[in-house]
Amino acid sequence: MISITASALSKRFGYQWIVDDFQYVFDQNTVYGIAGSNGSGKSTLVKIISGYLTPSSGKISYLIDGLNVKSEAIYKLISLVGPYTDMINEYTLEEMFVFHKKFKPFSQSIEFDEFEKIIRLQGQRTKLLQHFSSGMRQKIQLALALLSDTPVLLMDEPTSFLDKNAKIWFKDLLDKSKSERVVIIASNDQFDLELCDEVVSLD
Repeated sequence: MISITASALSKRFGYQWIVDDFQYVFDQNTVYGIAGSNGSGKSTLVKIISGYLTPSSGKISYLIDGLNVKSEAIYKLISLVGPYTDMINEYTLEEMFVFHKKFKPFSQSIEFDEFEKIIRLQGQRTKLLQHFSSGMRQKIQLALALLSDTPVLLMDEPTSFLDKNAKIWFKDLLDKSKSERVVIIASNDQFDLELCDEVVSLD
C-alpha cells in the first residue's frame, strides 16, 4: 500500500509564492484531480510531488506499507507526463519503446507489436518521433506512463493535445491501468476532472 503526504508544502519563485501551505494525503486506488486557474500552481505542485522541484518549505513523504521511501528512490515509483516532459526526437517509435522499457518496465509483458495496437499507430515503428503530430506524441507518452509498472502516476494536462476519440482512448486505458496506484491529474479540462474520484482546487 502506497500513500503520498504533502505537509505544509510551499514554493516561492523570487518574491511570489506559487504554492502556499498545501497539505493533503493521496492514497492508493484513488484518482485525484488538481484544479485551479492559470498560475495557481498546479504544475508546480505536480513537479514537487514528483521530486522534479524542491519545495521552499514543507515536505513531501512517500510511504509504502507505512515505511518512508528515501527521496533518492522516489523516481523509481513514478511515471510523469506533462507539457515539460518529452521524448527523444531522434528515436523511432520502436526505439523509444525499447529505451523506456529498460528504465520503467511495463506492468505486463508487452512487446512492441502489442504496444502499437494499444496506441493505434500500427506500421509506424521506424518513424522518427519528431515526425509525429503533437496529438500522436501525447498518446505515446501517456501510453508509456500508463502501462509502466509504477505505483504513482502523475499527469499534467494529459488530454491537452487529444481529439475527442483520443480522449475516449485515454479514459479506457486509464480505467484499465489505475488499479493499485495513486493517480494525480492536474488540469482545468472538465473531461479530465470528471475522471477523478476527488478534486482539489488551488484557487
